[in-house]
Amino acid sequence: MHLSRRFVKNFFILMLLSFTFLFIYFRSHFLPWAKVTTISVGGLNVQQAHKKLTKEYQTITILLKQNDTTIPLILEQPYDISMNFLENNLHHSSIHLPLSNKVKEQLSTKIEAADFGIERENQEAIVSHTKQKFVIQPETQGSLVNREQLSTTIYQDLASKNSNYSYRLKDFYTKPKQTSKSLESTVKELNQLLALDKSFMIAKKEIPVSKQMIFATVNESGELDPLLITQLIQQLNRKYATVNRPVDFINVHGENLRFRNVGNYGWYIDTELAVNKVIKQLPDKDINEIRLPLTGDPVKQPLHVKKNYIEVDLDNQKMYCFHKGKKVVTTDIITGQFTKGTATVPGFHTIMDKQQNTYLSGALITGDGSYRVPVNYWMPFLSYGQTITEIGIHDTEHKKEAFGDKEAFKTDLGSYGCINTPLEKVAKIYKFSYIGMPVFIYGHTYDEAPGEYDKPVDYGEKI
Repeated sequence: MHLSRRFVKNFFILMLLSFTFLFIYFRSHFLPWAKVTTISVGGLNVQQAHKKLTKEYQTITILLKQNDTTIPLILEQPYDISMNFLENNLHHSSIHLPLSNKVKEQLSTKIEAADFGIERENQEAIVSHTKQKFVIQPETQGSLVNREQLSTTIYQDLASKNSNYSYRLKDFYTKPKQTSKSLESTVKELNQLLALDKSFMIAKKEIPVSKQMIFATVNESGELDPLLITQLIQQLNRKYATVNRPVDFINVHGENLRFRNVGNYGWYIDTELAVNKVIKQLPDKDINEIRLPLTGDPVKQPLHVKKNYIEVDLDNQKMYCFHKGKKVVTTDIITGQFTKGTATVPGFHTIMDKQQNTYLSGALITGDGSYRVPVNYWMPFLSYGQTITEIGIHDTEHKKEAFGDKEAFKTDLGSYGCINTPLEKVAKIYKFSYIGMPVFIYGHTYDEAPGEYDKPVDYGEKI
C-alpha cells in the first residue's frame, strides 16, 4: 500500500512536469497538428516554419486539364510569408497564408499567354426559316476558354482555404449567349405574325405582305432589323416609286412625247419614316394595313400627265397652260437667243419656286457689265438631274410689241434662256401654277444654233 501511494505520487509529478514542459514548449512552437495552407508545421518554431514554408512555396503548380492533356501553370512566390504573420497565428491549428501583392497580375498574365490548343468559337443559336415558317438552328458549344473567369476562380481559390490546384478547362468554356431555349418564345411570335393578313398601302396600291417579305426583315436574333427593313423598302421603291421614271404627255399637236424625269418629280417611299412605321406596326395584331409614308404627291405628280401642266412649243413660240385637263392659257412667247448657250432647252422641267415683284440679275453675255430688271411674276425651273438652270417663266413688258413674231428670239429681243411672256398671260399662268408643276418644252428650233448646250437637253421620245 505504501509503494502504491509512492508510485502514484511520482506518476503525477511526472505528468505535471510533462505538461509543464509541453506548455512551455508550445508557447514558442506550432501545435503538433498545425498546417499552414497545405504544409504541416507541427512542432516547429516560427523561424523553422518560415524556412520550411519559404522553401515549399517557392513555386506552386496549377494543373489545367484539356481532354487528355495537362497544362502546368507555375506561379512564383505566390504567398506573402512573413515572420510576423506566423507569430500571430502560432497557436492556430489551421492557417492560410495571404497571397502576395503580385500574384493576381502574375496569374492573369500567365493564363493570357497559355496555349490551350485550338479553341473553337461558339455557334450561337439563330432564327432561320423554311419556305413556310421560322425555325431555330441550335447552338453549338465551342472550346473557347473564358480566361478571365479561369483567372478569377484560381485566384479566389488561392485566397481561400480551398487548396484545389487542378482545373478542367471545359468548366470554363464560354457559353453561347443565344440558345434554342432563349429563342423559343420569339420564334413562336414570329410564326404567329406569318399567319396574320397584312398589307402595305403604297399610293392607293395594296401590296400584300408576303411570308418572304417578313423572312427578309428578321435577323438571326429574331428581331425586326432596321437595316433589313430598309433594304425591303428600297426594293419596294425600285418597283413602285415614280420619282425616277419617264414622264409623258400629249401635246397640242397630238404627239405623245416621253421625257426623262428631272429626278424629283413623282413620289417615293420615305425610307426612314417607313422603317420606323413597319417596326412598330408589323407585329401589331390589330393593324392589318400599313400605309407607307410618301414624299411627293401621286395625285399632283402623275407619270402620265393629263390635267395640270405647262407646255412650251419652241418651234411656234407658243405656251399653253392646262388646268384640270382644260387649256386655260394660250400665249405667244419669246424664248432664248439663237445660240445653244442661251437657248431655252427642250426637256421636262418642274416649277421650282414662285415669286412676285422681284428682281432678276446676272452678267450680260456681251461681258459689258450686269443687269438687274424687275419682274412681276417669276417661276424658275428645276431641270433634269435636279439641275437649277436659272431658266423660268416671267413677264417682259418692254417686249410686248414683239410677241407674235416667231423670229423675235433670233434678234436681240431673245432672252438668256427664260420664257418671256406678256404680263396678263403670265399672271393667269401664275394663278394656276404650283411648285412641282410639270413643264414640257419641245421643238428643234435650236438644232442649227451655234455653240454648245450647257444645260441638260431632252427632245422627248415619240410613243
